[in-house]
Amino acid sequence: MSICNICENEANTKGLDPLDNNVSVNCKICGKYILTDSFTIAESIDRSNFYKVSSWIREQNDVFQNIPEIDLKKFDSLLNIKDKKIQEKFDLMMLNLDEYKSQQVSSKIYTQCWVKNADEFHKLFDRAIEHELIKGTTYLGGEVSFSDYTFDGLQYIENLDEPNKASKNIFVAFNFEEGLNKIFSTYVKEGIEELGFNYVVVNQDTTEHDKAISDEIIAKLKSSRIVIADFTNHRNSVYFEAGFAMGMKIPIIWTCKEGHTEELSFDTRQYPHLVWKDGEDLKEQIMNRIRVIL
Repeated sequence: MSICNICENEANTKGLDPLDNNVSVNCKICGKYILTDSFTIAESIDRSNFYKVSSWIREQNDVFQNIPEIDLKKFDSLLNIKDKKIQEKFDLMMLNLDEYKSQQVSSKIYTQCWVKNADEFHKLFDRAIEHELIKGTTYLGGEVSFSDYTFDGLQYIENLDEPNKASKNIFVAFNFEEGLNKIFSTYVKEGIEELGFNYVVVNQDTTEHDKAISDEIIAKLKSSRIVIADFTNHRNSVYFEAGFAMGMKIPIIWTCKEGHTEELSFDTRQYPHLVWKDGEDLKEQIMNRIRVIL
């Protein structure tokens, strides 16, 4: 048994290839990840932001079913990643507490809800008790026990599982090359609007010059009822937008044109894609899937 370089808890480690220095780590707190080049962390380094790295790895494992590779450059960028807002942390705690109903609440949950330390977690936990969303106890020694959700707590979680329920926006992500743009701005737009929703895309033409496209994308994603992600010709930002929507628990309609499915990334290949022939076929399949989701 070894020690995780990031959270300093017990972990299993093993080398992957005698020709390189990559190490596979399976940490009970962070999750599974690969350290490339076997970089070491200086003992004198400030560890106050290490929780971000642990939480990011756990999110990659649990939400995206991905075992990430981390080199020194990636590690440094994760230390400076934007922290989640307190409401997001509270919601993550509520969603993950069910795992601990029949066992002790371990520090693994800190990574699941992106908290800095036990004190921050206790504030969230006590808040949930105060608002009668959960039944539990915080002990003097710092340990907590979770008994169950209350009726209001279960209702709270149900609402989290259906974000933006009242929204009329459907965010559409695809490669903006001319041929695809014509299909989506004609057939897909028609189908979405026929069902009473708004067709939402973000690109240079739809974004004001004084706004960053990335900020506009995130804002539109956060307010969308459904996300349509088309992986024809594999535009990198579509993978980001689909991943962000997954993290927000926004329903995703995965699509790809015939002849391009073999090139799908392993990250998304596991999801059921609507494989389409032409604009009319895509429109019909998307409309049918929207009806199922709603």
